[in-house]
Amino acid sequence: MINYIEFVDEVHREFKDTFTLDEITDLLIAADFEKDKPDSLGKRLTLNCLKVKGKKIDGQIIDFVQPLYSGINVLYAENNKGKSSVFKMVKFALTGDKSPIKKDVFSWLNEIFLEFTIGTVTYTIYINLNSVRVKSVLYRLTLDELNKILVDNDVIDPIYIYFVANNSKDFISLMQEFFFNQFSYYSLKWTSGSKGTIDLIENQTSWKTYYKSIYLESKDYNVLFLSSDYGSQERKILEMILGLKYTYAINVLNQKRDYLKNQVLKAQYLVDVEEGSVDKDSLAIELEEINSRIKEIQQNKKEAFNKSTNIEKYNSLTKELLTIDSLINELVSQKEELEKQILKMIRNINRVEEEIEFGMFFNNLEVKICPRCETSITNEKKEVEKEHHKCMLCESELDEGNEEQRIELIHKLEELKEKLLKLEEGIEVLDKDLKNKEDMKEIVRGQILSIESSIEEINFEEDDIDLLNELIEKKIELQYHLNLDEKSDKAIDNSEEKIAVIEFAITKLNIQRAETSKIILKSLSKLILSQLHDFGLESISDVQIDNNIDITFKQNGQFNKFSELNEGEQLRAKIAFFLSLIKLDIEYKVGRHPRLLIIDSPGKEEVISKDLIGLANIFRDIEKEYENELQIIIGTALKELQESSGDEKVIIKEPGEFVF
Repeated sequence: MINYIEFVDEVHREFKDTFTLDEITDLLIAADFEKDKPDSLGKRLTLNCLKVKGKKIDGQIIDFVQPLYSGINVLYAENNKGKSSVFKMVKFALTGDKSPIKKDVFSWLNEIFLEFTIGTVTYTIYINLNSVRVKSVLYRLTLDELNKILVDNDVIDPIYIYFVANNSKDFISLMQEFFFNQFSYYSLKWTSGSKGTIDLIENQTSWKTYYKSIYLESKDYNVLFLSSDYGSQERKILEMILGLKYTYAINVLNQKRDYLKNQVLKAQYLVDVEEGSVDKDSLAIELEEINSRIKEIQQNKKEAFNKSTNIEKYNSLTKELLTIDSLINELVSQKEELEKQILKMIRNINRVEEEIEFGMFFNNLEVKICPRCETSITNEKKEVEKEHHKCMLCESELDEGNEEQRIELIHKLEELKEKLLKLEEGIEVLDKDLKNKEDMKEIVRGQILSIESSIEEINFEEDDIDLLNELIEKKIELQYHLNLDEKSDKAIDNSEEKIAVIEFAITKLNIQRAETSKIILKSLSKLILSQLHDFGLESISDVQIDNNIDITFKQNGQFNKFSELNEGEQLRAKIAFFLSLIKLDIEYKVGRHPRLLIIDSPGKEEVISKDLIGLANIFRDIEKEYENELQIIIGTALKELQESSGDEKVIIKEPGEFVF
């Protein structure tokens, strides 16, 4: 393991003719050498239950509850029957990202509950979609505990509330903070260029990105982690999950080097300006013309927008929806209170009726055994007492009691029945009022959705949109050129020497990381290869993971990248890879994978039935061996995969039946 002071000394010895020890220390100070550790945290993420409430466009009420279990879970249904929608709602609950959910499905949703466990603590995330803004709460409670509190209208003790988010942005941010804390993740950063300027853009990984190691979507089976659209994040996710040492230090130094290189580029540009290669007067005239053209296009867009929607109406409808929600909640509370009073009234009526019918004779005193001879009193004698008003013990005539008291009880009974009738009429009125408010709510929501839809469907001239983007990029570039500080030192300073220092340090750290990670990467390679052979890919004889965390597969004497495998091989290689990440934690106590996999539609026509049966057998073996160590949820339309787990963990939907 690298000692920080010794490392700085080593770098200084290499560059002592150019920099002092303090200067080298300043360059490397941000590199935290102790931040990364590959040791397992001993935590896993397990989903326990998903509950969704809402109403479909045809009026069908949604009250969906799906329990989930440790080990292998299978959700079997035909294609396009809601499996992916369920998985995307889980993703929404865990990351705050609702974008993958189809708009029509999202419009059905009112409430989402997801109970999950991390380590020994169980949480429930609650999402309220009844208003325009997404509201969410993370509770340290089971779903049953939360439901009981909500049904009883009890106040939830603040100690059980982990966070409250009142909008989507806060929800995403707080869920990221929560999972970063739980699994010791953090954002790895990198820089990239921007069209039209020499400035750098800073990018970073997020919890949503790391979630790609949990949720294997059907559209992504042709890539190991991420498509090329995500830049260099694929390697960074693996670095984070494996907890490779010095990852943070290397990441920070890479950033620092990129910014220094950018400074050199800017300094060189300043030299060009001084030498007269850039005419600032011409640039100013060009900028003025561009600003004028941008203003014209934006005005056209504004007019088109105003034709499509009315902001004041939208705001008014939003407030109206909140008011209606409040009224509905109030009416529901009133109805619940009336229902309690009705139950109490019915009990009182029953008591008075019994007292009128029987109480005047024996006051509800039930004698089972004769106090003198201890003989049991038969049911026949009890019936005689009720019918003929003769004592069941001595058969003497019973006094019917005070007539005034009887009349008083009859009047009381009539009053109670009148009150009950009024309460029932009150319930009817509330039901009508509630229905009216619910209808109003649907109308207002429809109007809001219509306005939002019209905003999304505004069609400006495509040429204008492209031109506007080009003009804005050109404007940024021109403003940058015109705002350069001519008083700054135009000569290129010692930035290039600093870059050399940092690159030397990065090289040393990469060598050290490769050395300390050798055993981990070799163990992961062996696990992947073993898993591939279990999946029937005997043609792959070796798996290599190099120092850049690039993975290749040796097949028929040649090393191939993941992208060079055929579709059927890619599917099995991808699942083998993620299972191996989990097994690395279980068997060797290395890594930070949450030990949860959601596998959406594994295998289609490219995988033959024999291989699918083999895949099902592997999952069944994993269920037997690792049931209490991991959780895998498989959504499939392939019958062969129904046999991947025990009957209680396999949910089978009949042909034509929807999951959700």
